[in-house]
Amino acid sequence: MRSHIAKYGIVSVLIHWLLALATVVLLGVGWYLHSSPTTTDERAFLADLHVSLGLTTAIVLVLAILLRLAFKPPAYPVETPRWRRLIGGWLHALIYFALAALTISGYLRQVFAGTPVLFWGMPLPLWAEPDDRLVDVFASSHQIAALGLGGLVVLHLGLVVANSFAYPGFARRMLPGKSETPNAVSVLQMSGPLGGSASDKIGRDLARIMRLLGWLGFWIQFVFAFLSALLLQFATSGRALSAVTAGFDDAIYWSGCALGLLLLTCALAFYYTGRAKKLALAPERYLSKNGGSGFWFLNVGATFSFIGVLLSFVGVALSIILLVAKTVSQPPGIAITDPSKIIRALDVFVLLMSFLLLMAHFIGVGISMWLHMAAAKARVRFAAAGESSSSSPDVI
Repeated sequence: MRSHIAKYGIVSVLIHWLLALATVVLLGVGWYLHSSPTTTDERAFLADLHVSLGLTTAIVLVLAILLRLAFKPPAYPVETPRWRRLIGGWLHALIYFALAALTISGYLRQVFAGTPVLFWGMPLPLWAEPDDRLVDVFASSHQIAALGLGGLVVLHLGLVVANSFAYPGFARRMLPGKSETPNAVSVLQMSGPLGGSASDKIGRDLARIMRLLGWLGFWIQFVFAFLSALLLQFATSGRALSAVTAGFDDAIYWSGCALGLLLLTCALAFYYTGRAKKLALAPERYLSKNGGSGFWFLNVGATFSFIGVLLSFVGVALSIILLVAKTVSQPPGIAITDPSKIIRALDVFVLLMSFLLLMAHFIGVGISMWLHMAAAKARVRFAAAGESSSSSPDVI
């Protein structure tokens, strides 16, 4: 009889293939830069592409690790030997570690080399003095991590092929498609007396709210993050900035930090939806007196959103100060003598981006606070329902 093959969710599948594609491109571009002679312009273009893609891969890797910690991966077929499961788990962990070492060592090599680090055209601040010794150390680490990552990918592919021969359909675990695993969403759709006791209904009601607000917050913040990233690209693509000027006194720096934090709050909003399913299945784990730390992720989400509001507010303030200063200090003919002192569309893009980020983080704060209040009310109702059921006499 053919064993049941559980699949990964669509988000895990998307992140997996993004990391796979980025890994292949990173290793290919790095090998080409290291072994093939190129012109100066071509080498500069490929080096900037390599760095930007590496930093993007680091962001996706963080999301993949958070998703891995938040949601348990689908189980192997029941007849899979334990040693196969251990090898698969360790290979995943080692690939993540090698990819992290590759991106971190490459970034630190650029920093200590004193060369501008461009992230899709946006220069990042240089926070360290050039050091040739550290450049050699991180360059060697980068090459070792690249070789290790390539070897681990080959081993991973070999294990997938072996498992596919042993268990037909195994490779479809990481392909898009509807999962055949039992879905806890059906529990959310149960209501009334068919759903069980009053305590279970309280848990399902809170799970519905958490799932709804989780998806709402995820999509709204994702759209705002996408628009902000576009504005950031417009603002930096035509702006001649050095790595020194893009520092703590630049609105782009603070807005960029707020954008990175918004991506984390998007991941947390998606995490809410997964926790809603678990809450519907085991409400006592979250709503009982002993489950006081069950909603820790709401505290983390509120903290991230509050910090994001502060960072976005700083970006808005700096953008407004810059626009006011340029408006006040514009003598006739300044566009010819000093074009950097005129108000440009790029400055307006930065201001719009900061406003979008501020609104997105305000939405995150509102969702976190609403869920906090809903969870507090549900705990009170859960405790009252428990006392009522324990004090009611048995009916004969």
